[in-house]
Amino acid sequence: MANQFFKNFPEMQYKLDSGKIITIKDFFRKSSIEPAAQEAIVDYTFYELQEGDRPDVVATKLYGDADLHWVFFLVNDFDNYYDWYKSSKDFEQYMDKKYRGKYFIASDSTDIIDSSNKFLLGETVTGTNSRGVVIGVEPTYKRIHVDVEVGFENPIVVTGSNSGNSFTPSSIVDPRDGVAYYYSGEERSNFWTNGFDTKSNWEHEFELNESKRKIKIIRPSLIGRILSQFEKVMKS
Repeated sequence: MANQFFKNFPEMQYKLDSGKIITIKDFFRKSSIEPAAQEAIVDYTFYELQEGDRPDVVATKLYGDADLHWVFFLVNDFDNYYDWYKSSKDFEQYMDKKYRGKYFIASDSTDIIDSSNKFLLGETVTGTNSRGVVIGVEPTYKRIHVDVEVGFENPIVVTGSNSGNSFTPSSIVDPRDGVAYYYSGEERSNFWTNGFDTKSNWEHEFELNESKRKIKIIRPSLIGRILSQFEKVMKS
């Protein structure tokens, strides 16, 4: 039954983690549902995702049809699969990919960028028996993000191959342990202030992922009516 809805969606190019590009239906595209249908589902219910609860798995559990996974993207603020709650394994893989390399922490932001010189994205940085590539320049947190190829086990003089800029890091840390922001209660800041605590990138990403556990769902008893309304919208 659900397969008939996919013929109404345009196609899109999607890049897999392996780099391969495939053609799929663009069911991430938002569409409006007629007011009568909206009123019928105002009383949404919620579902708390567990380990292994992919969209197709949850669709099977709730609606008995894995093809109906796209309705979760219709009624939640998700743009694509990357916004879906990540399992422990997927979360760790995501963190390893996003926060690879090292943070080189400077004593002052002017070590990173000033009016006359700065480290450049993509440039090679070297030190004694050490080499890496700059993948992030963050003067607010007085650091550069380096994808380390070899070395940099301890703070040493770091020099940019193109910029010629140099500094000796006060410390070298794993990016997942680096500062995401400072906070006091609900207040956040990019700069440390007396009384504020530090939120690490790992803590920030973990809390963000956990916030996606609870999703809005259409009650199973109403799914047939919503699918009917949705088909009318897509064909109009």
